[in-house]
Amino acid sequence: MAYIRTCPGNDLFTGKSVCDIDYSRIRFVILTEHGVKLDYSTGEALRTACHADVPERAYGFPKVYNWETSGGDAATSAVGYGPTRFAGLNTRTDTFTLEHFYHWLRAQILKNVNRVFDMYLIDKTNKIYGLNDGEDVLAGIPVTIYPSGNDHADSSDPASLRLNVVYEDVEDYVLNLDVQELGYRAEPYVYGLMPVTFVSTDDGYKLIEYYGKADATAKYGQLIADNASKVLNNVTAATYDSETKTLTISGDEVTLKSTATLAENGIYGIEQYEA
Repeated sequence: MAYIRTCPGNDLFTGKSVCDIDYSRIRFVILTEHGVKLDYSTGEALRTACHADVPERAYGFPKVYNWETSGGDAATSAVGYGPTRFAGLNTRTDTFTLEHFYHWLRAQILKNVNRVFDMYLIDKTNKIYGLNDGEDVLAGIPVTIYPSGNDHADSSDPASLRLNVVYEDVEDYVLNLDVQELGYRAEPYVYGLMPVTFVSTDDGYKLIEYYGKADATAKYGQLIADNASKVLNNVTAATYDSETKTLTISGDEVTLKSTATLAENGIYGIEQYEA
């Protein structure tokens, strides 16, 4: 049999949907490791993904307040006196302004520049945006990231942090962008993780955020004490004193267990800092 070359379809679908999509303002950016699909089937599945071990972890960013695009425009060229032809789309960068300036988040973004992630977007009406790859679950949009923004307020703008995403293949994004309804309110389930450490004081242990050294004991102390053997390594018992906001722990080298284990016991948004 002869080898036969076939051409991809060039169908032109120009119809109107019976239920037009409301492209609302984007509220959340979520990154996954490149090639890892996000499980957003339920809110609990989304929260579990945000607390999973790497490489299955999803990285939820703080709420987005603005989204601006740069590039992604048509590039054209002509040969001699021939007509202008479409030659592709030029590179595109999207800039997401986050709700606050976080110096530690800027540092983490900078650590990961030029690393390829897959991006999902969630809007204020709880629709999720990704790529249609023929499967029921959307694929992420391959991007790289870098930070920008104002460290401090100036005469016209407050301090801000901007997440810039550079599309690996903007034509693939345009051709395959798709949207699905989540069917639940996404905000309570989108988490980024803050690294924490235990610090010994005269009254007991404090749970301290590694960046900024904020005391998180009041928020998590009772939950840790109630589940000590389940969420702490090398520990048999713990109590929490609400007056001094400290933990008394029986054991040495106190550390938290994996984020997945913490989440199973109702502790969200933190992980043990490791240098």
